[in-house]
Amino acid sequence: MELDIRDLLSLEYHGDKVANGQLRAKDVAKYISAIDDFMAITTKHAYGKDAELTFDVSGFRNQSFDIDFALQVINLGAAAMFASGSPKDLVMLATDCIKACIHLQGQQPKEVQKSTVDKSVHVTNQQGDTQVFHIETINVIADPKAANSLDCFIREPLSKGLEAVKVKSSVHKVEAHAAANECDYFKPIDFETPLFTNSIKTGLVIESPSFKDGNKWKFSDGQSSFYAEITDEQFLERVDNGEERFGKNDILLVEMDVIQTQTPTCLKVEKIITKVIDHQYAQKQSSMF
Repeated sequence: MELDIRDLLSLEYHGDKVANGQLRAKDVAKYISAIDDFMAITTKHAYGKDAELTFDVSGFRNQSFDIDFALQVINLGAAAMFASGSPKDLVMLATDCIKACIHLQGQQPKEVQKSTVDKSVHVTNQQGDTQVFHIETINVIADPKAANSLDCFIREPLSKGLEAVKVKSSVHKVEAHAAANECDYFKPIDFETPLFTNSIKTGLVIESPSFKDGNKWKFSDGQSSFYAEITDEQFLERVDNGEERFGKNDILLVEMDVIQTQTPTCLKVEKIITKVIDHQYAQKQSSMF
């Protein structure tokens, strides 16, 4: 399903430094880039991985430093969390992320309970206070990239002397406000609780190698396909030098860590290949160990 969703989002900075013209252009550019990243991540959580955000500066105004962004979303996914396609849903998700950070006060939640009726979660902070949010609110602020973006365009300017940051819709009555004394609430929080790590030796069929630093490879273990990071520097160096060549149905014999963690809303499994023992080419496949 393809929808065209539009709204006008405002980012406002308040304080004497703004009134006195002491807000540095270099910092403003960084803050704009950070909120752009944050809204792009929020869009995918709200409308699916194929949703795209056009986020253009449309104007500056007032004695406070206010930036208006023309917000447009296209390619709403069929499995979108907000099937209505209302721009209000996206802005509300973004502003609720700010409210959730303030509620948590920079700490992991004490408890998160999923509703059995809808997609809401009851989030209890370390002080014992409970508020209700959409489940994707927690998923967004638990996303490291989104958390780093909030840290950049909210915590950093507040820690540098601004008095307040406000994000709001210019079309709908939706907004969130963060004050200077709340700046540390926007430091990234590690939401993942380690459950167990299991180190195994196994053979994996290479489905899709990756030649970009930091990208994960796609493998099959004979039952399912998955992505895994390779941290074996010697193997990666051979790949970079062209000493490793890959063909269909090639197998890597590896040592792999399987790490299970718990987030407030789900269990996660991460697989990291720490050592590549052998590369078996398809025509030479034999016993694995």
